[in-house]
Amino acid sequence: MEKNSNHANITHVIFDVDGTILDTESLYTKAKKNVIAKYGGREQFTSDLESKTAGKQAFDVAEIITEECNLPLTPDEFVAELDMMLKPILPTAQLKPGAERLIQHLAEHNVPVCIATSSRRRTGKMKMSGHSDLFNLFSHKVFGSDDPEVGKGKPNPDIFLVAAKRFEVPPSPEHCLVFEDSTSGVQGALEAGMQVVMVPEHNIHPGATEVIESFDMFDPVKYGLPGYDLDDASNGSTGY
Repeated sequence: MEKNSNHANITHVIFDVDGTILDTESLYTKAKKNVIAKYGGREQFTSDLESKTAGKQAFDVAEIITEECNLPLTPDEFVAELDMMLKPILPTAQLKPGAERLIQHLAEHNVPVCIATSSRRRTGKMKMSGHSDLFNLFSHKVFGSDDPEVGKGKPNPDIFLVAAKRFEVPPSPEHCLVFEDSTSGVQGALEAGMQVVMVPEHNIHPGATEVIESFDMFDPVKYGLPGYDLDDASNGSTGY
């Protein structure tokens, strides 16, 4: 589904990680439920609350959950307990379908790519460790939860503007394409003046430039990017 077909030529691409490149939702949900259940708030952790916290920075998530689930924890204490649950499981995160193929394709054609994730640097590196070769293809990574230049998290535009600024040759926002799965991420990218392809796990943002079910459905040519070779299109990796 496309908002319109008037795509400016894209020169740089920015990727979210959780739910976009990596299938981490089930890992985070399991860890959150375990911490919340420990303090008797399991019934308050609804699917709506889960969607509400998607794509946000760690402390913002902790503030929302501790308040709405009535937990006897400060946000910092919640994050600390969550980290203990996540440490052994984050490195097992699997790639989303088509992610590896697209990222490798862009890198092979010298299209600058970077990461803009709401994660902290420590947990971000943990989840990327299972696919280090792929993540080494990115020119730089912005970890929103502890990057001093990212004043406000998604749905604010800060992280995307910082990510664009750090390319070797910084592009203007209209020449950046962002891949996101959350409505807060899409909103932030739109406010940064960028085009956004949404690969949703839950709710769809009506302002997204395009909405696709998976990276396998993405056509780079529509955005002025190099197209897939025919052999690559038929034999490309699914990302698993």
